[in-house]
Amino acid sequence: MRIKKETRVKIAITYISSVLLLSCLGTMPALAQEKPTEKADTTKTRNLEGIVVMGSRTARPVKLSPITTRVLSGKGMVESGYSDFQQALQHETPGLSIQKVNFGSEINLDGLDARHVLFLTDGERMTGDMAGNLDYERFNLHAIDRVEIVKGASSTLYGSRASGAVINIITKKTSEPFAFDAGVRWGQMNERNFRNPKKKDFIYMFEKNADRPNLQGWLSAGFKKGAFTSQSDVWYSESDAFYLYQAENDRKVYTKEANPFLEKDIVLESSFPRPPMGIEGREHIIASQKLYFEPSKHFKAQAYGSVFFINQYDLVQDLVLTQGRDYTWGVKASYALKDWLTITASVHGDYYDRFKRHERRDERKPVYHSRIFQPRLTLSSNYFAGHALVMGLEYCGDRLTSDRFVNHKMTSRTLEETEFYVQDDWTVNNHWMFSGGVRTNFSEAFGFMYMPKIAAKYSPDDYWAIRANYSMGYRSPSIKELFFNWDHLGMFMIKGNEFLKPEKNNYVSAGVEYSNRHFFFNSTLYGNFYRKKIEGVWRIYDMQYNFEYVNLDRQTIAGVDLLGRWTPTDWLTLNASYSYVYVSKEKGLRINTTSPHAATAGVKYSYKNKRNYRLDAYFNAQIMGEKQYDVQDRVYVEKDGRSYDAYFRCTLPTYTLCNLNVAQTFREKIRLSVGVDNIFNYKPRTLGSGLTAFSVPATAGARAYIQLEFKI
Repeated sequence: MRIKKETRVKIAITYISSVLLLSCLGTMPALAQEKPTEKADTTKTRNLEGIVVMGSRTARPVKLSPITTRVLSGKGMVESGYSDFQQALQHETPGLSIQKVNFGSEINLDGLDARHVLFLTDGERMTGDMAGNLDYERFNLHAIDRVEIVKGASSTLYGSRASGAVINIITKKTSEPFAFDAGVRWGQMNERNFRNPKKKDFIYMFEKNADRPNLQGWLSAGFKKGAFTSQSDVWYSESDAFYLYQAENDRKVYTKEANPFLEKDIVLESSFPRPPMGIEGREHIIASQKLYFEPSKHFKAQAYGSVFFINQYDLVQDLVLTQGRDYTWGVKASYALKDWLTITASVHGDYYDRFKRHERRDERKPVYHSRIFQPRLTLSSNYFAGHALVMGLEYCGDRLTSDRFVNHKMTSRTLEETEFYVQDDWTVNNHWMFSGGVRTNFSEAFGFMYMPKIAAKYSPDDYWAIRANYSMGYRSPSIKELFFNWDHLGMFMIKGNEFLKPEKNNYVSAGVEYSNRHFFFNSTLYGNFYRKKIEGVWRIYDMQYNFEYVNLDRQTIAGVDLLGRWTPTDWLTLNASYSYVYVSKEKGLRINTTSPHAATAGVKYSYKNKRNYRLDAYFNAQIMGEKQYDVQDRVYVEKDGRSYDAYFRCTLPTYTLCNLNVAQTFREKIRLSVGVDNIFNYKPRTLGSGLTAFSVPATAGARAYIQLEFKI
């Protein structure tokens, strides 16, 4: 699947020529015109809530963005008492859930999984799980400046995997001569009281790792001197493992809707409760370093790197533990050729490795190695009054080495793509703004594709904004979806499909927003129409389960998001959100594991006196509605005296997770917090049926914690 060297050279020459031609066209009016007129005055707009770069790759106030962008403050997430980025994201984003069970974490956002949700750090993509998920522990909550979330297709600017949503994590950069903060957090443990194990014991790893403390520690340091800026961040965390116990027996409902050959619904219930499910405990450390050099307003450069290590120990698979490591690096340089023309060049790499380690034998076996290499060239121009033009050329090389392709031998597969994009944001006046763009993509494996986009925003005054958006998304099949061929101990097979076609989707949305000093409200109605959508489906052959990747003809995802925030006084803030999503059936079957209804709610109380003392209290809740989906199985029909291929309906009930945090801040330097996660002690009563056990929230119940932070 590699692109030949000659082909790559031709593609590069073609695209570079295109870029140069477009840049020349952008400069031609300067030969015949005087200095461009002053841009449209937008300074009269009030209550601008921060700066975003999503939607345009250029920084602009969020209220002036033509694309609806959800912004989460890094400082706000820490002060709310969230233990990590994963918890914060779920409680602050309507329709988003991350389930942690057996084989890792699974994200779902408005009916779409990780393969359609692109995570970025400072605008750069990452690699991780072969299924598309990441180790979400990689995101140091205490190193985040803000998080920008754009729902809907963003492939025009961000390429493949951005067909559903983009989540961009902007990390901190100090602006002070010296800044330092550190902290520690200790959480309540699961009491097990195991004896000290010896290596010869069969459950050595189980006993050794189950009682690790729920402990976190972090350090952040930055300094700025002249043209140089440095930012360093380190975060360590470990947690003990726990079991999920099923309080009810498995219950399978074979509906007549999903199985037309049945005369009526058939309900089967297991005779014995399911054995407990082990959940991974974890320990990890991440360290990052960023260096900035800005000698003038015309030139700036950046170099960065990070390392990440993680151990995951499972109380079921107690003979081995999973280890992961990741290295990211990159350099960026930007030069302003004119006041209205800037060129930016960057190179980014992300190397991820996963291993299985047998502790008693002191052996480690590689599972897979994933590599991303991505150079990019970008031109941005504001020559024409009211226009912000950005165009770019980028290459993405994706390489995966695994023993799950051919006969359990480590084998490498590679996919390469070369892409060009252009987008223009046109601010007509204080009321109207338009955005349009297109991306072209070339891959030797899948040929040539293009993705257009157009958006508009109308603001009748300083408080109201009405947005409409159309964009086309696409996603090429991943290496796993194409080439995987793995037999899991004879229990089931995961089979790739080399005949998969890239999936495309047309996304449309319309929304209205109102904001003033005390009140904010946003409502967005959307539709996401997929063609050739790639899905993994469970199928059974002679009592053997196969997980296979196929192209669906069509799938429709539609819904509405509601967000609201009210600050009646300086000391009280109320916020809430609601998300409804509809996912079409596939031949009458519900194959999507999405909860149609989801909501969040939060209350913040703040008191501050004149002695540099502040008291804050936070209450946050996440509500996920009931979910139902169909899973292939076999059922015996007594009347016919035979077994049939059939589908049973799995139902997982509504759940609510609530957190409470109380914090005291002294002289803006020392902050002491105490709180409880999952204060109502929710635990799932059912884990689903059979293979459906991967769709429940993993929680050990209520946990208290204490957190201490210190700043300079």
